[in-house]
Amino acid sequence: MLPRVRRSLVLAAVVAVSCQAGSPPAAVTPSGSANANRTLAVVVTATAGTAVVGADVCAFTVAGAQVRCGETSAAGTARLALRPGAYSVIVTPRAPTRLAVGRTWAEVVDADATSVVQLNGHSTIKGIVKAEGGAAVVNAEICAHPPSTTTAPTCVRSAAEGKFSIDVQSDVYKIDVAGPPGGQLIPQWASGRLSSGDADVVDVRSADADGIAVTMTKGVLLTGVVRGPAGPLENAQVCVRTLAAPLPWDCERTKKNGSYLVLVEPGSYFMWTVPPDNTRLVAQWYPGVLEGVNTTDINMDRDRQIDVELDPGPQLRGKVTTTDGTPVTNALVCVDTPFPTGRICRPTSSDGSYAVTTRPQTYTVQVLAPANSDLISEYWLGKRTWVDANEVSLGNADRNLDIIMRKGVRVTGVVRDTRGVALEGATLNINDDSGPLAATDTDISGTYSLVVPPGTYQVEVFAPRRGERGDLLSQPARELVVKDFLRYDAVLEDANP
Repeated sequence: MLPRVRRSLVLAAVVAVSCQAGSPPAAVTPSGSANANRTLAVVVTATAGTAVVGADVCAFTVAGAQVRCGETSAAGTARLALRPGAYSVIVTPRAPTRLAVGRTWAEVVDADATSVVQLNGHSTIKGIVKAEGGAAVVNAEICAHPPSTTTAPTCVRSAAEGKFSIDVQSDVYKIDVAGPPGGQLIPQWASGRLSSGDADVVDVRSADADGIAVTMTKGVLLTGVVRGPAGPLENAQVCVRTLAAPLPWDCERTKKNGSYLVLVEPGSYFMWTVPPDNTRLVAQWYPGVLEGVNTTDINMDRDRQIDVELDPGPQLRGKVTTTDGTPVTNALVCVDTPFPTGRICRPTSSDGSYAVTTRPQTYTVQVLAPANSDLISEYWLGKRTWVDANEVSLGNADRNLDIIMRKGVRVTGVVRDTRGVALEGATLNINDDSGPLAATDTDISGTYSLVVPPGTYQVEVFAPRRGERGDLLSQPARELVVKDFLRYDAVLEDANP
């Protein structure tokens, strides 16, 4: 017989060898010891609360070493014997499945513990990216944008033959595609859309999506350098707008050396250059004119270079405060002529001060409230629209104009269709006896937010004007009583149910 000590060593070696095929076990300590094993019960459920059977549940140390694994039972529970400590728990559902991998942290210290892990739905979006001639586009970036302003998109690169596959949570998405570096392909939203508001909705809540086909258009480059009297200007905006469709301005910022690069589809464009907000320079239309009515369009049938020289001008300046004299930070003071010729907006600083440099002219002045504030966006002296706004004349000398903002009540909500899909680009109007009081559009998450004085109003919700959901009915006017913070959601019905 071997001595007792020697025999213990042999048995320990046998145990170690027999467990190498699986996970290394925690060391066994006497029952009742402070280091005795505890039991971590991991309960795994799907989003509907149903138990997930046969999922692999593994515990890892903080350093990343795998300690113990188990499988969930018919009740969706796996029990792991662990030393006291903190662990990372990873749950991998059994294949094939539409559930994603789940993760959580668990502490097993003085007693047995329980952790609940909910596995989200998992889906795949597949497709192919090609150029106009049919050639595959390799290394294009394809991003799936969820209906949220706080969740980052999931992005991949197209592989051989232009194919792509994106693993996402089961939800609704909009697909954004950008060509490979140097390829001069126009970025677009699927399919063939120029903005997220126009993009098709890809619904993978109950099934994967395959066959998303994107055909990218070859573009041309508008390049140049923007300068002021002191030299190149960084962070100026070079904006272009096509004459072919009622689309918004597309703007690019200049680099440190004043250079810019704008990629556009061949066609005719207006060009507008706006200096950075920390300079005393005037915005300029092509070719070197100050008013939009005098501009000339640019035929972008090939790559072009246009340099811009910006000149100094007078300033409209002042402070923005609330009715009790508190400075308003991060508001936008916007200046434009009564018949719009080029709207310039500049932010207020920490003391509420602002400065807008522009050409001598007669203007209307509007203040847009800071995001998430309870202040009302309105024109100078509390006027509600540009039609009844007071005129402000600016000559060759600077002029001071202080502005007071009123507090109001926030109204917010989400606009969806009958499928539960958030609607981007829906318009919400709030009207009183004098007509429209406030209006806004929903963002990619279908959310809107605006601030109005307390009162009784009529609210109208209009369907998005473009895009895949052009078959929706707008919601007729309904009474809305605003006293305190109010949430008002809307569902737009199908025009052809």
